[in-house]
Order: sequence, then C-alpha cells, then structure tokens
Amino acid sequence: MAKTTDYARAEAIKLFPPAALAAPPDCARCQDYAQRRDTATGPLRGTVVTDMQVLMKRCAAAGHR
Repeated sequence: MAKTTDYARAEAIKLFPPAALAAPPDCARCQDYAQRRDTATGPLRGTVVTDMQVLMKRCAAAGHR
C-alpha cells in the first residue's frame, strides 16, 4: 500500500507543483498573484497555481511595473 501512496503523491506533485516563486515586497501585482496562488483550492487548484506563476514571471520580465 505504501508504494501506491508514494506513487500517487509523486504524480500529484508532477501535476500540481508547489509554488516556487516568491513575490517581491515592493510589487503589489505580484503580491496579489501570490496571495491568489497560495489560497487556491478545489479541482482547478493546479491550473490557478500554474497561471499565477506564469503571471508572476511575466511581471518580473516587465520589470515589476
């Protein structure tokens, strides 16, 4: 049973990676994205986390305006 649980956990991490980006303290937009990412729940959590990560990367590429 432990192998099944470990496999399921590994697959879940692949599908829904933990949040990797930290929002800079001086960018309100990134702070909002991080807050939405960290409070996401439900069946679309993985999509929300991925979307917020992408938006944070775009904001960083634009210089955190």
